[in-house]
Amino acid sequence: MNVKKMKKISMVVPCFNSAKYLGECFASIRNQTLGLEGIQMIFVDDASTDNTLECLREFAGAYPQSVEVVSLAENRRQGGARNAGLARAVGEYVMFLDSDDWLDHSMCEKAYSKAAEYCVDILQFCFIHVFRQGSTKDSASRYGFLDGTLSEIRKGMLLGTLFTFGSQNKLYRTSFLKEQAAAFPEGVVYEEPYFVYPLLFEAERFYSMEEGLYYYRQTEPSTTVKHMDQKHTLYNHPFVQLELLKQLISRKKYIEEYYSEIEFHFLHSYYIETLYFSGKSNKYLGADYFRNMQRTVLELFPEYKQNPYLQLQCFTKLGRVLASLQQEFSQQELAAYCQEVVRIIDG
Repeated sequence: MNVKKMKKISMVVPCFNSAKYLGECFASIRNQTLGLEGIQMIFVDDASTDNTLECLREFAGAYPQSVEVVSLAENRRQGGARNAGLARAVGEYVMFLDSDDWLDHSMCEKAYSKAAEYCVDILQFCFIHVFRQGSTKDSASRYGFLDGTLSEIRKGMLLGTLFTFGSQNKLYRTSFLKEQAAAFPEGVVYEEPYFVYPLLFEAERFYSMEEGLYYYRQTEPSTTVKHMDQKHTLYNHPFVQLELLKQLISRKKYIEEYYSEIEFHFLHSYYIETLYFSGKSNKYLGADYFRNMQRTVLELFPEYKQNPYLQLQCFTKLGRVLASLQQEFSQQELAAYCQEVVRIIDG
């Protein structure tokens, strides 16, 4: 009998030079109240240059029925490593855990219990963001079962008011992901929305948990932040969002039924978030590149001002930033404006 076929949850853990944190991460899975007999651990070494792979092989040697180690010859970044792990998932549900983060000891038991009870396609739980000075827990606008066949719920998902577009704070029905041929873009950062957002069009059964079950380390630079230290890596964000839009446009039924939601998401993610990330992290955004972004938005969505969501009071901050679509900036002025965008959004 193949024990792995009996697993309830497959845990995919991409690893790159993370030996420093692997012990804590691994222990948080090993000590789950669900029991190791219900968990398939898939650690993917993304061509690390430290002793990460040796640590992973030790885990596999100690727990051969529960731990699989995948070693990639070339670095494929988070998305590629997650894809490699997802391809080996045999559990009823699958989730993604970054190697420098850790889980509440009851996370798998509680999340699986709700997922199985409500036969969900996607379940979301809250992050606990861990800083040097303390921690904060995410919140959502609604909790409990959410019926994706209802227009109100579907639109809330696509607008980001009910679920986030991050990948790690979720449990996914494995068969659903395979039906959708879900995959992360590889070799880039900011890859998560490309994976998550299309799923929100197709999933029919959602569940939102109020509990914080995933500890998201903020005390050290994440893999994304480390890669962003390279000049121009910020450009991965608008690139991924544009590729996502192309994917959505290719599915005509999405555009026909959810044009306003898709337009709003693109304006926010492609344009506003790029400005915000540049200002928040003091990352380089070239004036020439930015002018191309402005042209792209205006060519794709020339009537964006008519979007019904931009008329709502709760989104007035976004409207203020979008007013810059037709402004010209020198490099110095653009850098200052990115700082202003942070003040607008966070204020």
